[in-house]
Amino acid sequence: MKASEYLWKYIDIQHRMEGESPEEAQGELRKEMTRTGDIQIVSDTTGEAMSEREARSVLGRNEEDLRTLYLEGNRAKFDALVLEQLGSDDAYHAAKAEDGDAGEDEPSGEAEAE
Repeated sequence: MKASEYLWKYIDIQHRMEGESPEEAQGELRKEMTRTGDIQIVSDTTGEAMSEREARSVLGRNEEDLRTLYLEGNRAKFDALVLEQLGSDDAYHAAKAEDGDAGEDEPSGEAEAE
């Protein structure tokens, strides 16, 4: 299932389960995904597997707009916004990989001075 579809369904379940926790909505969506056999979330841009956390991160960064589009029933604009955010994320990760992040996991200069 594409991330955009996952997020639409997640918001839909939250809307129907008004007052319940986000974790309960997530659990209901997992049940639905298992029941339909569509248990893997993939990026709308790359088709690569995504975790639920990664998909919900897109929601977290665009929550107001995505929820408004859901309430308007505007699935096309909803999907387009998710696609735009994922494309932006892809560009960020590509640039980060190009710059090389080899030094990030190395100890700081303080540890070397000891």
